[in-house]
Amino acid sequence: MAPHHRPDPAVTRDRLIQAGIRLFGEHGYKATTTRMLADAAGANIGSIAYHFDNKHGLYLAAARYIADQLRERLALDEAGAPAAPEDRDAALAELRAIARRMVRTFAADDDCRQWLLLVMREQVRPSEAFDILQAQAFGVVQATLGSLIARLTDRALDDRRVILETHTLVGQIVFFLVGREPLLRRLGMTAFDEATLVEIEAVVEGHLERYASP
Repeated sequence: MAPHHRPDPAVTRDRLIQAGIRLFGEHGYKATTTRMLADAAGANIGSIAYHFDNKHGLYLAAARYIADQLRERLALDEAGAPAAPEDRDAALAELRAIARRMVRTFAADDDCRQWLLLVMREQVRPSEAFDILQAQAFGVVQATLGSLIARLTDRALDDRRVILETHTLVGQIVFFLVGREPLLRRLGMTAFDEATLVEIEAVVEGHLERYASP
């Protein structure tokens, strides 16, 4: 008889998180049951309590996972935004580099598309999970970009104009994810190819040229 191998707890935990991201996004928190989650993950229903205490714990873990992955892809530090370079050219170069990483993440990363439904639900009806996303991802992006824009516009980080400009820049790039299908159809494509991604980067960088001079 072949030996019975117990599933790796770390693998089970990750499968539950991936199932949670998909099912919570598709059906919402209330309509997603622990049985649905366990079945989708190929796990014992008791593993939810073992790893996360309950369904709510799994939901929050899914939010933390998304936040962690976003920071990793954008190469941002959870501890907070580093001070913007004093040199304007260096600050603009850093802003351009982050914008390019954002384009690649939101326009081309298939994982990011999987996270979208859950994130959009939290945007419409914020819960404790949104607080996690805001503190560990959205707020980090805002602070990092905001510090660079503040430096380039000679304004304070909490200046309303800086906040609005930062939000507008993020919105322009995120819309390549949220508004992906209308753009693909307009371009007659089914997916963004490398040439199109380079064009998107060029368009976004063109919008940043306004910061090139004081």
